[in-house]
Amino acid sequence: MNNINLIFRQSLLPFLLVFTFCSSVLASSPAAAEILKRVENLNTVIDIKITDDVAKEVLLLVEKRKKQSAILLGRTSLYFPMIENAIREMNLPDELKYVAVIESSLIPTIQSHMGAAGIWQFMKGTGSLYGLRIDKNVDERRDPVLATYKALEHLKVLYNLYGNWTLAIAAYNCGSGNINKAIRKAGGSTDFWEIRKFLPKETQRYIPRFIAASYLMTYYYLHELQPIEPSDDMKYISAVKVFQKVDFQKVSREFDIDIDIVRMLNPMFRKDFIPGSPDGRFLFNLPDQKMFSYVDKYSSWEHIVSNPLSVNRRSVATAEDNAGQSNTVAADITLKLPSIQSIETVRDNLQRKTAVSLQQNIAETNNPVRMYKLKRKESLQDVALAYNIPLEDLIAFNNINIEEGMAPGSTIRLSK
Repeated sequence: MNNINLIFRQSLLPFLLVFTFCSSVLASSPAAAEILKRVENLNTVIDIKITDDVAKEVLLLVEKRKKQSAILLGRTSLYFPMIENAIREMNLPDELKYVAVIESSLIPTIQSHMGAAGIWQFMKGTGSLYGLRIDKNVDERRDPVLATYKALEHLKVLYNLYGNWTLAIAAYNCGSGNINKAIRKAGGSTDFWEIRKFLPKETQRYIPRFIAASYLMTYYYLHELQPIEPSDDMKYISAVKVFQKVDFQKVSREFDIDIDIVRMLNPMFRKDFIPGSPDGRFLFNLPDQKMFSYVDKYSSWEHIVSNPLSVNRRSVATAEDNAGQSNTVAADITLKLPSIQSIETVRDNLQRKTAVSLQQNIAETNNPVRMYKLKRKESLQDVALAYNIPLEDLIAFNNINIEEGMAPGSTIRLSK
Protein backbone atom coordinates (compact mmCIF):
# COMPACT_ATOMS: atom_id res chain seq x y z
CA MET A 1 0.00 0.00 0.00
CA ASN A 2 2.84 2.35 0.87
CA ASN A 3 4.42 1.58 -2.51
CA ILE A 4 1.16 2.40 -4.27
CA ASN A 5 0.91 5.71 -2.41
CA LEU A 6 4.53 6.48 -3.30
CA ILE A 7 3.93 5.76 -6.97
CA PHE A 8 0.75 7.86 -6.90
CA ARG A 9 2.55 10.79 -5.31
CA GLN A 10 5.43 10.54 -7.79
CA SER A 11 3.06 10.53 -10.76
CA LEU A 12 0.92 13.29 -9.28
CA LEU A 13 3.82 15.64 -8.52
CA PRO A 14 4.68 16.53 -12.16
CA PHE A 15 0.98 17.10 -12.84
CA LEU A 16 0.67 19.43 -9.86
CA LEU A 17 3.78 21.34 -10.91
CA VAL A 18 2.46 21.79 -14.43
CA PHE A 19 -0.99 22.73 -13.09
CA THR A 20 0.51 25.27 -10.68
CA PHE A 21 2.69 26.76 -13.42
CA CYS A 22 -0.15 26.95 -15.92
CA SER A 23 -2.47 28.41 -13.31
CA SER A 24 0.01 31.18 -12.47
CA VAL A 25 0.53 32.01 -16.14
CA LEU A 26 -3.14 31.85 -17.03
CA ALA A 27 -3.96 34.09 -14.11
CA SER A 28 -1.79 36.78 -15.66
CA SER A 29 -3.32 36.53 -19.13
CA PRO A 30 -6.46 34.85 -20.46
CA ALA A 31 -4.69 34.15 -23.75
CA ALA A 32 -1.55 32.66 -22.17
CA ALA A 33 -2.42 29.04 -22.98
CA GLU A 34 -2.61 29.84 -26.68
CA ILE A 35 0.60 31.86 -26.44
CA LEU A 36 2.47 28.94 -24.90
CA LYS A 37 1.19 26.64 -27.64
CA ARG A 38 2.61 29.03 -30.25
CA VAL A 39 5.90 29.18 -28.38
CA GLU A 40 6.18 25.41 -28.52
CA ASN A 41 5.55 25.52 -32.27
CA LEU A 42 8.20 28.13 -33.07
CA ASN A 43 10.42 26.98 -35.91
CA THR A 44 13.79 27.47 -34.24
CA VAL A 45 17.32 26.07 -34.05
CA ILE A 46 17.46 26.45 -30.26
CA ASP A 47 16.09 24.11 -27.61
CA ILE A 48 12.62 25.30 -26.64
CA LYS A 49 11.37 24.58 -23.15
CA ILE A 50 8.25 26.08 -21.60
CA THR A 51 9.25 27.47 -18.22
CA ASP A 52 7.83 30.16 -16.01
CA ASP A 53 10.64 32.47 -17.10
CA VAL A 54 9.88 31.88 -20.77
CA ALA A 55 6.21 32.69 -20.22
CA LYS A 56 7.06 35.83 -18.25
CA GLU A 57 9.45 37.11 -20.91
CA VAL A 58 6.91 36.54 -23.69
CA LEU A 59 4.08 38.23 -21.81
CA LEU A 60 6.39 41.10 -20.92
CA LEU A 61 6.93 41.89 -24.61
CA VAL A 62 3.42 41.35 -25.96
CA GLU A 63 1.33 42.65 -23.06
CA LYS A 64 3.19 44.71 -20.46
CA ARG A 65 5.57 46.62 -22.74
CA LYS A 66 3.53 47.06 -25.88
CA LYS A 67 4.77 50.59 -26.62
CA GLN A 68 8.43 49.60 -26.37
CA SER A 69 7.78 46.50 -28.49
CA ALA A 70 6.04 48.57 -31.17
CA ILE A 71 9.04 50.91 -31.35
CA LEU A 72 11.41 47.94 -31.53
CA LEU A 73 9.36 46.35 -34.32
CA GLY A 74 9.61 49.58 -36.30
CA ARG A 75 13.37 49.74 -35.78
CA THR A 76 13.78 46.34 -37.44
CA SER A 77 13.03 48.00 -40.79
CA LEU A 78 16.35 49.85 -40.47
CA TYR A 79 18.60 46.96 -39.50
CA PHE A 80 17.05 43.57 -40.24
CA PRO A 81 17.48 43.68 -44.05
CA MET A 82 21.24 44.18 -43.65
CA ILE A 83 21.54 41.56 -40.89
CA GLU A 84 19.46 39.02 -42.81
CA ASN A 85 21.59 39.57 -45.88
CA ALA A 86 24.79 38.93 -43.91
CA ILE A 87 23.25 35.83 -42.34
CA ARG A 88 22.34 34.43 -45.77
CA GLU A 89 25.79 35.20 -47.08
CA MET A 90 27.40 33.31 -44.20
CA ASN A 91 24.86 30.46 -44.38
CA LEU A 92 23.78 30.83 -40.75
CA PRO A 93 20.35 30.50 -39.07
CA ASP A 94 18.11 33.49 -39.68
CA GLU A 95 17.16 33.65 -36.00
CA LEU A 96 20.60 34.91 -35.01
CA LYS A 97 19.30 38.40 -35.74
CA TYR A 98 17.35 38.16 -32.48
CA VAL A 99 20.63 38.26 -30.56
CA ALA A 100 20.96 41.92 -31.59
CA VAL A 101 17.36 42.50 -30.48
CA ILE A 102 17.91 41.26 -26.94
CA GLU A 103 21.39 42.76 -26.68
CA SER A 104 20.55 46.34 -27.63
CA SER A 105 16.95 46.69 -28.87
CA LEU A 106 18.71 47.62 -32.14
CA ILE A 107 20.08 50.91 -30.79
CA PRO A 108 23.59 51.39 -32.26
CA THR A 109 24.69 54.13 -29.83
CA ILE A 110 23.90 52.14 -26.70
CA GLN A 111 26.67 51.20 -24.27
CA SER A 112 26.30 48.99 -21.21
CA HIS A 113 27.67 49.70 -17.75
CA MET A 114 30.21 46.94 -18.45
CA GLY A 115 31.50 48.74 -21.54
CA ALA A 116 29.80 46.65 -24.24
CA ALA A 117 28.83 48.75 -27.27
CA GLY A 118 26.71 48.75 -30.42
CA ILE A 119 23.72 46.73 -31.54
CA TRP A 120 25.67 43.51 -30.89
CA GLN A 121 27.12 44.76 -27.57
CA PHE A 122 30.71 43.75 -28.24
CA MET A 123 33.11 43.99 -25.32
CA LYS A 124 36.35 45.77 -26.18
CA GLY A 125 38.50 42.65 -26.02
CA THR A 126 36.22 40.64 -28.26
CA GLY A 127 35.85 43.49 -30.74
CA SER A 128 39.63 43.91 -30.98
CA LEU A 129 40.08 40.18 -31.42
CA TYR A 130 37.85 40.32 -34.48
CA GLY A 131 39.64 43.32 -35.96
CA LEU A 132 37.25 46.15 -35.06
CA ARG A 133 38.90 49.54 -34.61
CA ILE A 134 38.34 50.94 -31.13
CA ASP A 135 40.10 54.14 -30.10
CA LYS A 136 39.29 57.52 -28.56
CA ASN A 137 37.61 58.81 -31.73
CA VAL A 138 36.26 55.75 -33.57
CA ASP A 139 34.48 52.68 -32.24
CA GLU A 140 33.58 50.22 -34.98
CA ARG A 141 31.61 48.10 -32.52
CA ARG A 142 28.93 50.76 -33.01
CA ASP A 143 28.97 50.50 -36.80
CA PRO A 144 25.92 48.31 -37.54
CA VAL A 145 27.32 46.78 -40.73
CA LEU A 146 30.88 46.02 -39.62
CA ALA A 147 29.78 44.79 -36.20
CA THR A 148 27.15 42.51 -37.73
CA TYR A 149 29.72 40.54 -39.70
CA LYS A 150 32.03 40.26 -36.71
CA ALA A 151 29.20 39.21 -34.38
CA LEU A 152 28.08 36.50 -36.79
CA GLU A 153 31.65 35.25 -37.11
CA HIS A 154 31.89 35.16 -33.32
CA LEU A 155 28.63 33.21 -33.06
CA LYS A 156 29.91 30.77 -35.68
CA VAL A 157 33.08 30.21 -33.63
CA LEU A 158 30.97 29.54 -30.53
CA TYR A 159 28.72 27.14 -32.46
CA ASN A 160 31.74 25.19 -33.71
CA LEU A 161 32.96 25.04 -30.11
CA TYR A 162 29.73 23.67 -28.59
CA GLY A 163 27.90 22.06 -31.50
CA ASN A 164 24.50 23.60 -30.75
CA TRP A 165 23.05 27.06 -31.13
CA THR A 166 21.47 27.25 -27.68
CA LEU A 167 24.84 27.07 -25.94
CA ALA A 168 26.48 29.24 -28.61
CA ILE A 169 23.94 32.02 -28.02
CA ALA A 170 24.25 31.67 -24.24
CA ALA A 171 28.05 31.84 -24.56
CA TYR A 172 27.68 35.03 -26.58
CA ASN A 173 26.20 36.58 -23.46
CA CYS A 174 28.39 35.25 -20.66
CA GLY A 175 31.50 33.96 -22.41
CA SER A 176 32.76 30.48 -23.08
CA GLY A 177 34.54 30.33 -19.71
CA ASN A 178 31.25 30.52 -17.79
CA ILE A 179 29.62 27.97 -20.10
CA ASN A 180 32.52 25.55 -19.64
CA LYS A 181 32.35 25.87 -15.84
CA ALA A 182 28.59 25.28 -15.89
CA ILE A 183 29.04 22.17 -18.05
CA ARG A 184 31.57 20.78 -15.58
CA LYS A 185 29.30 21.49 -12.61
CA ALA A 186 26.43 19.76 -14.42
CA GLY A 187 28.49 16.61 -14.86
CA GLY A 188 29.32 17.22 -18.51
CA SER A 189 25.81 17.94 -19.74
CA THR A 190 25.56 20.26 -22.75
CA ASP A 191 21.83 20.84 -22.33
CA PHE A 192 21.30 24.53 -21.59
CA TRP A 193 18.26 23.82 -19.43
CA GLU A 194 20.31 21.43 -17.27
CA ILE A 195 23.35 23.69 -16.85
CA ARG A 196 21.26 26.86 -16.56
CA LYS A 197 21.28 27.01 -12.76
CA PHE A 198 25.09 27.18 -12.80
CA LEU A 199 25.18 30.19 -15.13
CA PRO A 200 25.13 33.91 -14.24
CA LYS A 201 21.62 35.21 -13.56
CA GLU A 202 21.59 37.35 -16.69
CA THR A 203 22.44 34.34 -18.84
CA GLN A 204 19.75 32.26 -17.14
CA ARG A 205 17.28 34.77 -18.59
CA TYR A 206 19.07 35.08 -21.92
CA ILE A 207 17.59 32.09 -23.74
CA PRO A 208 14.06 32.81 -22.38
CA ARG A 209 14.49 36.36 -23.69
CA PHE A 210 15.68 35.02 -27.05
CA ILE A 211 12.58 32.82 -27.24
CA ALA A 212 10.41 35.81 -26.35
CA ALA A 213 12.02 37.93 -29.08
CA SER A 214 11.40 35.14 -31.59
CA TYR A 215 7.78 35.00 -30.52
CA LEU A 216 7.32 38.78 -30.73
CA MET A 217 8.75 39.00 -34.25
CA THR A 218 6.67 36.05 -35.44
CA TYR A 219 3.29 36.73 -33.80
CA TYR A 220 3.15 40.43 -32.92
CA TYR A 221 0.18 40.97 -35.22
CA LEU A 222 -1.91 38.62 -33.09
CA HIS A 223 -1.47 40.97 -30.14
CA GLU A 224 -2.72 44.14 -31.84
CA LEU A 225 0.83 45.43 -32.11
CA GLN A 226 1.66 47.80 -34.96
CA PRO A 227 5.31 48.69 -35.67
CA ILE A 228 6.06 52.35 -35.00
CA GLU A 229 8.16 53.28 -37.99
CA PRO A 230 11.28 55.44 -37.54
CA SER A 231 11.21 58.98 -38.87
CA ASP A 232 11.97 59.65 -42.53
CA ASP A 233 15.22 61.27 -41.39
CA MET A 234 16.35 57.82 -40.24
CA LYS A 235 14.91 55.85 -43.16
CA TYR A 236 15.90 57.94 -46.17
CA ILE A 237 19.57 58.78 -45.97
CA SER A 238 22.69 59.18 -48.05
CA ALA A 239 26.41 59.04 -47.38
CA VAL A 240 29.36 61.14 -48.50
CA LYS A 241 33.08 60.52 -48.20
CA VAL A 242 34.82 62.63 -45.55
CA PHE A 243 38.18 64.25 -46.31
CA GLN A 244 38.06 67.15 -43.86
CA LYS A 245 36.97 66.95 -40.23
CA VAL A 246 33.17 67.09 -39.80
CA ASP A 247 31.77 68.65 -36.62
CA PHE A 248 28.34 67.22 -35.72
CA GLN A 249 27.28 70.19 -33.63
CA LYS A 250 28.10 72.60 -36.42
CA VAL A 251 26.24 70.53 -39.01
CA SER A 252 23.25 70.25 -36.66
CA ARG A 253 23.03 74.02 -36.24
CA GLU A 254 23.81 74.99 -39.81
CA PHE A 255 21.44 72.58 -41.51
CA ASP A 256 18.76 72.40 -38.83
CA ILE A 257 19.14 68.69 -38.05
CA ASP A 258 18.46 67.23 -34.62
CA ILE A 259 21.88 66.40 -33.15
CA ASP A 260 20.56 63.04 -31.95
CA ILE A 261 19.66 62.13 -35.55
CA VAL A 262 23.20 62.98 -36.66
CA ARG A 263 24.61 60.80 -33.89
CA MET A 264 22.27 57.89 -34.59
CA LEU A 265 23.17 57.95 -38.29
CA ASN A 266 26.90 58.04 -37.50
CA PRO A 267 27.19 55.94 -34.34
CA MET A 268 30.80 54.81 -34.69
CA PHE A 269 32.19 58.29 -34.00
CA ARG A 270 32.56 58.88 -30.28
CA LYS A 271 33.16 62.62 -29.92
CA ASP A 272 30.65 64.36 -32.17
CA PHE A 273 33.07 64.63 -35.07
CA ILE A 274 34.45 62.56 -37.94
CA PRO A 275 38.25 62.69 -38.34
CA GLY A 276 39.45 63.93 -41.69
CA SER A 277 41.65 61.75 -43.88
CA PRO A 278 43.36 62.14 -47.27
CA ASP A 279 41.70 59.05 -48.69
CA GLY A 280 38.17 59.72 -47.42
CA ARG A 281 38.07 56.47 -45.49
CA PHE A 282 35.04 57.49 -43.39
CA LEU A 283 31.52 58.18 -44.55
CA PHE A 284 29.13 60.80 -43.20
CA ASN A 285 25.45 59.81 -43.22
CA LEU A 286 22.71 62.43 -43.41
CA PRO A 287 19.00 62.53 -44.25
CA ASP A 288 18.58 62.80 -48.02
CA GLN A 289 17.01 66.25 -47.92
CA LYS A 290 19.86 67.65 -45.84
CA MET A 291 22.57 65.95 -47.90
CA PHE A 292 21.83 68.13 -50.92
CA SER A 293 22.59 71.30 -48.95
CA TYR A 294 25.61 69.81 -47.21
CA VAL A 295 27.26 68.60 -50.42
CA ASP A 296 26.61 71.89 -52.20
CA LYS A 297 28.47 73.76 -49.46
CA TYR A 298 31.15 71.38 -48.19
CA SER A 299 31.73 68.54 -50.60
CA SER A 300 31.27 67.34 -54.17
CA TRP A 301 28.69 65.12 -55.80
CA GLU A 302 31.44 62.77 -56.93
CA HIS A 303 31.99 61.89 -53.27
CA ILE A 304 28.43 60.69 -52.75
CA VAL A 305 28.56 56.93 -52.36
CA SER A 306 24.84 56.24 -52.35
CA ASN A 307 21.84 57.51 -54.27
CA PRO A 308 20.47 60.58 -52.39
CA LEU A 309 16.91 59.59 -53.23
CA SER A 310 17.20 55.94 -52.25
CA VAL A 311 16.22 54.25 -49.01
CA ASN A 312 19.63 52.63 -48.94
CA ARG A 313 21.88 53.05 -45.97
CA ARG A 314 25.57 52.61 -46.65
CA SER A 315 28.64 52.22 -44.54
CA VAL A 316 32.35 51.90 -45.08
CA ALA A 317 34.63 48.96 -44.35
CA THR A 318 38.15 49.80 -43.23
CA ALA A 319 41.23 47.60 -43.17
CA GLU A 320 44.50 48.30 -41.39
CA ASP A 321 47.64 47.08 -43.13
CA ASN A 322 50.47 45.39 -41.28
CA ALA A 323 52.87 48.33 -41.52
CA GLY A 324 50.58 50.35 -39.28
CA GLN A 325 49.27 52.43 -42.15
CA SER A 326 45.54 52.65 -42.84
CA ASN A 327 43.97 51.54 -46.09
CA THR A 328 40.32 51.90 -46.89
CA VAL A 329 37.93 49.90 -48.98
CA ALA A 330 34.67 51.76 -49.55
CA ALA A 331 31.94 49.26 -48.91
CA ASP A 332 28.82 49.63 -50.98
CA ILE A 333 26.88 47.93 -48.20
CA THR A 334 23.24 48.80 -47.69
CA LEU A 335 20.54 48.06 -45.20
CA LYS A 336 18.11 47.38 -48.04
CA LEU A 337 20.28 45.61 -50.58
CA PRO A 338 18.79 44.43 -53.88
CA SER A 339 21.56 41.83 -54.15
CA ILE A 340 24.41 40.26 -52.21
CA GLN A 341 27.05 41.00 -54.84
CA SER A 342 28.30 44.30 -53.42
CA ILE A 343 28.94 42.87 -49.94
CA GLU A 344 30.67 39.81 -51.37
CA THR A 345 32.92 42.00 -53.51
CA VAL A 346 33.91 44.19 -50.58
CA ARG A 347 34.62 41.25 -48.31
CA ASP A 348 36.68 39.52 -51.03
CA ASN A 349 38.70 42.71 -51.54
CA LEU A 350 39.29 43.06 -47.81
CA GLN A 351 40.40 39.45 -47.49
CA ARG A 352 42.71 39.63 -50.52
CA LYS A 353 44.27 42.89 -49.27
CA THR A 354 44.94 41.41 -45.83
CA ALA A 355 46.21 38.07 -47.17
CA VAL A 356 48.61 39.67 -49.67
CA SER A 357 49.98 42.01 -47.01
CA LEU A 358 50.52 39.18 -44.55
CA GLN A 359 52.13 36.92 -47.13
CA GLN A 360 54.54 39.70 -48.10
CA ASN A 361 55.58 40.04 -44.48
CA ILE A 362 56.05 36.30 -44.15
CA ALA A 363 58.09 36.11 -47.35
CA GLU A 364 60.62 38.50 -45.80
CA THR A 365 61.65 35.86 -43.24
CA ASN A 366 63.56 32.62 -43.84
CA ASN A 367 62.10 30.83 -40.83
CA PRO A 368 59.49 28.09 -41.25
CA VAL A 369 56.04 29.51 -40.59
CA ARG A 370 55.04 28.10 -37.21
CA MET A 371 54.92 31.18 -35.04
CA TYR A 372 53.73 34.64 -36.02
CA LYS A 373 53.95 38.03 -34.33
CA LEU A 374 50.89 40.22 -34.66
CA LYS A 375 51.46 43.72 -35.98
CA ARG A 376 50.10 46.76 -34.15
CA LYS A 377 46.90 47.05 -36.19
CA GLU A 378 46.47 43.35 -36.96
CA SER A 379 43.76 41.08 -35.62
CA LEU A 380 43.74 37.35 -35.14
CA GLN A 381 41.09 37.16 -37.83
CA ASP A 382 43.48 38.76 -40.35
CA VAL A 383 45.95 35.94 -39.76
CA ALA A 384 43.20 33.31 -39.97
CA LEU A 385 42.16 34.65 -43.38
CA ALA A 386 45.73 34.83 -44.68
CA TYR A 387 46.60 31.27 -43.70
CA ASN A 388 43.18 29.80 -44.38
CA ILE A 389 43.00 28.58 -40.79
CA PRO A 390 39.62 28.53 -39.04
CA LEU A 391 39.55 31.30 -36.45
CA GLU A 392 38.36 28.87 -33.79
CA ASP A 393 41.47 26.72 -34.44
CA LEU A 394 43.78 29.68 -33.92
CA ILE A 395 41.94 30.48 -30.70
CA ALA A 396 42.35 26.87 -29.55
CA PHE A 397 46.05 26.65 -30.59
CA ASN A 398 46.83 29.68 -28.46
CA ASN A 399 44.42 29.11 -25.57
CA ILE A 400 42.96 32.58 -26.07
CA ASN A 401 40.28 34.02 -23.80
CA ILE A 402 37.78 35.40 -26.31
CA GLU A 403 36.38 37.92 -23.84
CA GLU A 404 39.79 39.45 -23.10
CA GLY A 405 41.20 39.46 -26.64
CA MET A 406 44.92 39.73 -27.37
CA ALA A 407 47.52 42.42 -26.78
CA PRO A 408 49.08 44.09 -29.86
CA GLY A 409 52.38 42.46 -30.80
CA SER A 410 51.50 39.06 -29.31
CA THR A 411 53.25 36.04 -30.78
CA ILE A 412 50.87 33.27 -31.78
CA ARG A 413 51.09 29.66 -32.92
CA LEU A 414 49.79 28.81 -36.38
CA SER A 415 49.45 25.09 -35.64
CA LYS A 416 49.40 22.73 -32.73
